[in-house]
Amino acid sequence: MAETFEITDGPDKPALQWAVAYPDRQEVHFRLDKDAIDTRIDHIEEQTDGFTFKLNGRVTTGPHKDRPFEANYSIEGRTGTLRIL
Repeated sequence: MAETFEITDGPDKPALQWAVAYPDRQEVHFRLDKDAIDTRIDHIEEQTDGFTFKLNGRVTTGPHKDRPFEANYSIEGRTGTLRIL
């Protein structure tokens, strides 16, 4: 069952780029509305505004470990939504 969470804080653009370049070595930490989560980024798609990204990857910690996720994330406000599939 998919679950959707609000991202309240997360990485900057260089951290996202580093994570997708080295997915086996670099994790990304997101603070969620009621929790936090670490992820590996498999794919990043920068949107035309230059601040918003579509992300895909896998959760690496907690009860959702190894489940895939997709996210819409803004580096401008460091906010967005994360959906665990």
